Amino acid sequence: MNLFSMNSPFARGMRRLVMMLHAGLLWFLCSIPLVTAGAATAALYEVLLQAVKDREGYVGSSFFRAFRGNLRQGIPLGLLTLAAGVAVGVNVFYYGVLGGEAFRLQAVLFGILFLLVLTVSSYLFAAMAKFRNTVGGHIRMALVLTFRNLGWSAAVLVIQVLTLFLIWFFVWFPLLFIMGISGYLQAAIFDHIFEKLIDNGMILETDAPADSSDG
Repeated sequence: MNLFSMNSPFARGMRRLVMMLHAGLLWFLCSIPLVTAGAATAALYEVLLQAVKDREGYVGSSFFRAFRGNLRQGIPLGLLTLAAGVAVGVNVFYYGVLGGEAFRLQAVLFGILFLLVLTVSSYLFAAMAKFRNTVGGHIRMALVLTFRNLGWSAAVLVIQVLTLFLIWFFVWFPLLFIMGISGYLQAAIFDHIFEKLIDNGMILETDAPADSSDG
């Protein structure tokens, strides 16, 4: 087969890469107000979970449809995870950098808590993209799945940490694109976990993004 033919593995791989970069760029643009970052992250996962199954369709229209559908729950959950991350991160900095040797234990504990927030937040927005649930239901599901799938959770965490590493050392530029690649790798893991739940009849799959609220 010709390397550059439309159906060659190389051409398919390049199309998939372009799709990931496109989705990552849309995530970046829709996350700029910060208050919409949660909805943007859920939309990113929704597009990429479809892409894992080769059902991505038109990335732009799919992303914005998912973004609008997830705004109601994405805004409060996005602000909640952002506040948790900032609060824990400040404590890591305070005890780890300013506290010195006397507060080494506190620094380690808050460091572990920060990694936990990173991992749970990934499950949270991926679950929003895949299943219909209440805000509280999404949080509970994310926590349960994080601890029930420790091996996969470790893999998700490694991807998250590598993503933060690239953003930290290359400042803002990777934010334009890296989330599409990072999100796709995580989506492949979440697809495996979610399909197991669906196959075992533990939860029902929904095509539409969740838009219900607690109450």
